[in-house]
Amino acid sequence: MPANTGNVPKVSGALSLAELAERFMQSRRQGATPSGRHVSPKTLRFYQLRLDGLLDFAARAGWPPPGEITRDHLRDFRHYLETETCRWDTPGRCPTSALAAPGTVRHYLNVAKILFTWCVEEDYLDASPGQHFRLPHPDNKDVEPYNDEEVSAMLDACDREIQRGNRLCGARNKAIISIFVDTGLRLNELTEMRLSELDPHLQQVRVMGKGARLRVVPLNGQARKALKLYLKEYRQGGGDEVWQTGDGRPLTHHGIRLMVDRLKARSGVRAGGGSAHRFRHYFATRYLENGGNLNSLRLLLGHSTLYMVLRYTKFVDGRRAREESGAFSPLDRLTRGEKGSHRDDSWGWRR
Repeated sequence: MPANTGNVPKVSGALSLAELAERFMQSRRQGATPSGRHVSPKTLRFYQLRLDGLLDFAARAGWPPPGEITRDHLRDFRHYLETETCRWDTPGRCPTSALAAPGTVRHYLNVAKILFTWCVEEDYLDASPGQHFRLPHPDNKDVEPYNDEEVSAMLDACDREIQRGNRLCGARNKAIISIFVDTGLRLNELTEMRLSELDPHLQQVRVMGKGARLRVVPLNGQARKALKLYLKEYRQGGGDEVWQTGDGRPLTHHGIRLMVDRLKARSGVRAGGGSAHRFRHYFATRYLENGGNLNSLRLLLGHSTLYMVLRYTKFVDGRRAREESGAFSPLDRLTRGEKGSHRDDSWGWRR
């Protein structure tokens, strides 16, 4: 019999889906994961939002008690997610986009499967309706990094701010962009940087990544120089957070995202969505193009597997192929009279 978590007491009698979902969330808050790993607040919010959507649909669709839920009910939930443009009754959750992205659909269904699997492991259900339910393929969007000219334009705009007298914001923004470009940190990882996690010489910083995993990220020459200038010359208030506003308050995720968008506008950078995350793509693609190791990149980015990192190799290989096409164009070489040094007709295809 699977072991109970010991933190979520069982009761006699059938529990509703909402009650099971609450007990599942309670177990996650108390760290009762299969790996025993602590669950970050961001992951808890991710679970809660997806479970709220599941419970909202189940209530309106009139789902039976949990023990009678089948794969057909999950198929109905998937169809609803894929076809409804305004999916939830919860205020503020009606999306403005037409349909949910494939990745969003997968996230909801995956959380539903995790919930039902947990119910079986904890003996609340005899079988999971999601056991043989296949998730839709993830939405692997193409990588869209900034280019060199766009990154240089944003750094130049920061220098102009410093020269015009807005020294604090200019130095802070240049340090933020420099660290984004030099480390590939996620937005929340950079936002949550702490002075206490920086080494005395500013050569590396410890950050909390996804899954509450700590990792050490090196800070190289120019990024370290920009950070040192900001910290020693222009940062104002106390506290442990690295990034602050002009009046000494902590800079938020939204504040950094807004800063990047405004900096792009002042720099004439017209790249669309992605904003801060495009710096992560820039770091990863340039790291590989400069000869970096794929597994080293995985460790620097904080991925547990190579799956996500392989997207960057596809982008780099594609760009390299396009750049080489001019040098190896068959038609251009034919018309210029440039023939290969060796032709092997030994295959016997010509008679």
